[in-house]
Amino acid sequence: MKKFIASFLVLLGLSTQVLAASDNPVEQVRETSRQVMDILKQENGKNTKQIRQQVEAVAVPQFDFQRMTALAVGLGWRQATPAQQGALTQQFQNLLVRTYSTTMTRFKNAQIDIQPNATMGNSGREATVKSSVSLPGNDKGPVAVDYTLYKTAQGWKVFNVSVEGASLVTVYRNQFNQEINKSGVDGLIKMLQDKNAALPAGK
Repeated sequence: MKKFIASFLVLLGLSTQVLAASDNPVEQVRETSRQVMDILKQENGKNTKQIRQQVEAVAVPQFDFQRMTALAVGLGWRQATPAQQGALTQQFQNLLVRTYSTTMTRFKNAQIDIQPNATMGNSGREATVKSSVSLPGNDKGPVAVDYTLYKTAQGWKVFNVSVEGASLVTVYRNQFNQEINKSGVDGLIKMLQDKNAALPAGK
C-alpha cells in the first residue's frame, strides 16, 4: 500500500474553508495540496505528533469513508447489517488514517502537480482530478495520481484514489472479498480490528 501514501496525504488537509472557497474540484485539490505541504514542512522531528494531529483534525470530516468502505467491501456490503456496516466503516477509516498519518512526514518534500482540467461524469456530480507526485531521489520519475470526488450539499468529497491506474478501493476489495468468503462479514471486521491493533502508536 506504500504507493498510495503520497497521494492520500495530499488530500489529508481538506478544510471547510477550502470547501467554502471553491466549487471547482481542481482548485480544491490544488489548494488542499498546498495547505497540506505547508503543514508537513513545519515538522522538525520534535513536533511530529502535533503535525499529524493538525492534519488529521481537518481531514476526517471531508472524506466519505462510508462510501469508500462500501466500494472496498463490494457485494459483501449488501450482506452486512447496518451495525456491521457501521463497524466496517469505522475500522476501515481508522486503518486508512492511521496507516498514512504515521508515514506522511516522509513526504514533506514531495512535488505535486495538478492538471488544470477535471474529467466530469455522472451529470457533473463526479469529477476525476489528475495529478503527478514527484519525490526527491526517486529515479523512476513522477507517479500519476487520480482523485475521484463527488459533489454533495457540503461540497466535493473524495471517495477514491488511483495511483498509476491502481484504485485504492479495488486493491482493498481483493483482500476484503477473500476474508468475507472465508470468515464472513464479522471475520472482515475482526481482520480490520487486528490490523489496527497491530499498527504502532503515533509519537
